[in-house]
Amino acid sequence: MATAAFGMRLAELSSAFARLTNRAGLEVSLRRVLRSTSRRRVVYFLHIGKAAGSQVKQMMAQVNREADGVLMKGLSHDVTLADLPEPADYFFSIRDPISRFRSGFYSRKRRGRPLNDIAWTPHEETAFANFEHAADLAEALFAPGEEGMRAAAAMKSIRHTAQDQIDWFALAGDIFTVRPPVWVLRQEHLEADMKVLLDRLGVDFTPEARRDAKGAHANDYAGIPDLTETGIANLKRWYAQDVAFYEAVETWMSSQRSE
Repeated sequence: MATAAFGMRLAELSSAFARLTNRAGLEVSLRRVLRSTSRRRVVYFLHIGKAAGSQVKQMMAQVNREADGVLMKGLSHDVTLADLPEPADYFFSIRDPISRFRSGFYSRKRRGRPLNDIAWTPHEETAFANFEHAADLAEALFAPGEEGMRAAAAMKSIRHTAQDQIDWFALAGDIFTVRPPVWVLRQEHLEADMKVLLDRLGVDFTPEARRDAKGAHANDYAGIPDLTETGIANLKRWYAQDVAFYEAVETWMSSQRSE
């Protein structure tokens, strides 16, 4: 018992150290960037998974090449707003939760190819063995008995379906009052929102958004069954926090435009 307790405590300490190292690493990186680019305003991209991040980073690279006054720095999927030291400026992208679920399911089903090839975890392997299509999984959510249990387990096993977009703001939830972003990019209005972001940063440049499968993550839905009405209703129930978050983002954006 004592050995087991010691092992658990050691694991907890290791986890805490990893979190501290992550935050400290960001702080060091932030100071280094601010020192080396004193003539450029540094803005961080908080990278929410399956929300047009690859396209955004391509556009950021164009801005960094063409604009002298701003430097856009991308963060990894594992960095949340609470990890980003103040007073760093930031922006992020979001996506309709239903569309994001479908995209995330098939992205992980093909293991991130063609840009990546990230092996399934044992939990993902089980999830895809139980549910061939996103529509199957959505339909099974909240079903009674073992079918519903398998569906809930699959949702929390697949990387992109397991994480809500609002998870990136855990412990920093009142962002629009306490720490507002420079702007937010909606996947559905990416180019228009990027233009507003750059206008707010004082950048007179319009990057191109690439949509080809080689340059950005893309799903081919040919032959893929559509989500049913029941499946969509189940997903709205499952992702209720993200539905509310998306609406809150649009409310804030509207209030900013009216000022």
